[in-house]
Amino acid sequence: MIGRLFVVGVAVVLLFSITVNFTGSTFASNDPSDASIKINPQAVNKKEPFAIFENPVLGDGADPWVVKHSDGYYYYTQTTGRDITIWKSKTLTGLATASKKVVYIPSDNGPHSQSIWAPEIHFIEGKWYIYFAASGNTGSHRMYVLQSEGSDPFGPYSFPEGTEYGKIADPTDKWAIDGTVLEYKNKLYFIWSGWEGDVNVSQHLYIAPMSNPWTISGERVEISRPDLAWEKNGFPLINEGPQVLKNQQGKVFIIYSASGSWTNDYCLGMLSFEGKNPLDASSWKKHPYPTFETNTDADVYGPGHSSFVKSPDGKEDWIVYHAAKFKDGGWTRNVKMQKFSWNKDGTPNFGKPVGTKTLLRVPSGETEGALTPSLPGEVYQYEAEDATVNNAIIHFNTSASGHKKVGHIDYSDSFVEFTVNVPLGDYTLVVRYGNGMGQQSTHHVTVNDKSYGEIAYESQGWENWQDAELDIHLDSEQNTIKLSKGHLYAEIDYIQLIPKETTVYKYEAEFADLHKANILNDSGSSNGQKVGVMDQNGSSARFEINVESPGTYEMKIKYANGTDVISTHKLTVNDYFIKTISYESNGWDYWQDATVPVPLKKGKNVIVLKKDIGSTDIDFFTIEKIK
Repeated sequence: MIGRLFVVGVAVVLLFSITVNFTGSTFASNDPSDASIKINPQAVNKKEPFAIFENPVLGDGADPWVVKHSDGYYYYTQTTGRDITIWKSKTLTGLATASKKVVYIPSDNGPHSQSIWAPEIHFIEGKWYIYFAASGNTGSHRMYVLQSEGSDPFGPYSFPEGTEYGKIADPTDKWAIDGTVLEYKNKLYFIWSGWEGDVNVSQHLYIAPMSNPWTISGERVEISRPDLAWEKNGFPLINEGPQVLKNQQGKVFIIYSASGSWTNDYCLGMLSFEGKNPLDASSWKKHPYPTFETNTDADVYGPGHSSFVKSPDGKEDWIVYHAAKFKDGGWTRNVKMQKFSWNKDGTPNFGKPVGTKTLLRVPSGETEGALTPSLPGEVYQYEAEDATVNNAIIHFNTSASGHKKVGHIDYSDSFVEFTVNVPLGDYTLVVRYGNGMGQQSTHHVTVNDKSYGEIAYESQGWENWQDAELDIHLDSEQNTIKLSKGHLYAEIDYIQLIPKETTVYKYEAEFADLHKANILNDSGSSNGQKVGVMDQNGSSARFEINVESPGTYEMKIKYANGTDVISTHKLTVNDYFIKTISYESNGWDYWQDATVPVPLKKGKNVIVLKKDIGSTDIDFFTIEKIK
């Protein structure tokens, strides 16, 4: 099963777990060289799957900022425009349901009473400081800072002593937004986006020294302006959203946003600190290409204004960013996140933005399970735009599956009716919906003219697709499922039917423990990802799965081989060699199946695919008991 069901319903994933182990000698090789192959087992973890999630982590939002504190909690904030709100969560994937508190509401007058943008919360010298941009009227944005009165990030807060409304500015006092703090060699520096003059022509990045967390103590120095082609889409020209990122060796980078934030070309650029003095403009080297940009294959447009944070156990690096909800969506944005890595030269490698329907492993430390989560191998999906639509409207929308959705199901006779041809039996009906009403809405559900009551849709924002479920029974080879107007309003992307008695289970290759292999984005692959570059000595993919009963199972591997020769993997089950699997050469874009019977024991099993000859991309494999 795909979709947000696995974000909010991890328990469902647990129910479908499978594992593998060798239970007999039928599949043992007679080749002595093969018999010597044995994979060293890893430490045994809890016999439950790790959790997976799906973007966006927040259905509406812009300018995300998150910091992991020493108390084990994440503190998050974003632009609300009217106040400053702080979220508190034990996990990154739990931000949407985290506790939150409005810690500051400006007075109705004053220079900072309107358009509060891009707040950031920093813990400096034992206190929390919130930096934010605000204005009193159009065009007057300046930077301001709040200081906590204690060590609680939920406040209370006040303006630092000696400041006017907490204003923080360099001597030029020009228009300024997106302020952040760099701590380098026990000194503080303020970095922000501002105007060179008094006219909105171009936003540049500036740095200045600080004598304390609320005072700029010297002249500003320009370190970047939009001067490359990919930075100059839209007018006025923009460099903004500077964020500090340090690698394990302490090397400093500034990741910033470039081009118009309202365009599909909004992206991230990077400055590397190559000198000794951060106030020396020549110490900052601009990289010639974007580091993170629109991925049309995954329907992610205008990714920008990021922040960077460690996983709960500190082992992984994650980028949290906003992007448009759909192509040409402008400032209609949500908040996404994904893991990133580091290149050999110490620079960050963010990869490409991952699509909203791609299931991802939660940050390490959020769950302790080691088993690879299984997905139902048989899922029947029907697009809403292909159904019978009555008194409702089919809209083009790139955030929806098939780039279309059905909305305006607003009237007493409005409905979307699906004709489905599936085997008789009990199913879980999954409706992928959007609800931006601010409260729960519903649709009436009718199956073969029999009422199943209402299906409820929680409000998570328009274009923020969620899954709602209902158990139904299909008693005919051809069935009709009708969704009609209920309470308030919701939009429909598609429905899925998942058999209650699933016998085929699916395991995505990207959820394996990989060694000398890479996860690659591929819109033509299941879940939008595949495993490739398994071409080095020792390359392997290790799966821990769980089965409810012992026996012989058919393992069907979905693969692509674009080399000039037949490639092979060595297959082991529970540390015992089973077979050398051959992969025919038909091209990297042509997915084929390689089938092999495997013996599995009840409970946890371990399957390893290890590089042998050539190179093969793996999308997923399925398991089905045959005896």
